[in-house]
Amino acid sequence: MSEPSTPIVFRSATELSTLADIWGVFRRSASPRLLMLLAIVLVVSRGVAGGFGRGDVAALVVTLALTGTVEWVIHKFLLHAPLESFRMNTLKTGRGHREHHLDPNTIGWILLSRADVVAFMVAFAAFSVLWGLPLFALIGANIGRSILSALTLACLGLLHYEWTHLMVHTRYRPSTRFYASLARNHRLHHFRNEDYWLGVTSNSGDRLLRTLPADKGDVPLSETARTLS
Repeated sequence: MSEPSTPIVFRSATELSTLADIWGVFRRSASPRLLMLLAIVLVVSRGVAGGFGRGDVAALVVTLALTGTVEWVIHKFLLHAPLESFRMNTLKTGRGHREHHLDPNTIGWILLSRADVVAFMVAFAAFSVLWGLPLFALIGANIGRSILSALTLACLGLLHYEWTHLMVHTRYRPSTRFYASLARNHRLHHFRNEDYWLGVTSNSGDRLLRTLPADKGDVPLSETARTLS
């Protein structure tokens, strides 16, 4: 993340205790507003394009299958990039995230900036083309419409990420098992050990890459969970 997003009224996530509070901050903050606008444009564009079929199903299946691993890779290798690395010094991929770990409840460091949204959407577009071209050609789907579906799903996924990341840092406790698990795991990532529980909206990447311990006591209490160094 780069410069912090600046929401209205609240500065700390600990001030938010209801879904109404969270939504109030979310809808007024820079990255969610941009993502909601992009999502509307993409959904309408895909609807106008028409011709729904196997390519859309494939795009949905692949997006759901890859979400956890993509989150894991971005979190581990970009957001937790070492201080001396090219990723940190030149690309600045982990600068804002380090601020987030130092002060996990500051809303400006929880949410992405507009520049981050643009960077992620460009990267997701390139990634969608990379895996989509051969897959959609193989199954005989319309490549243009199918890639548009994949990009639409990526945008909705990033919007879901922003919502979930904000929610799990607040005082609100989710009533569903799925979101309660995400909230618990993310708190453990911040306050137990930064090398584990790297997923935010999915734990599939942690399961695949063995960073989802059966019990929190199975991993040591890290002294660098706040500083990442």
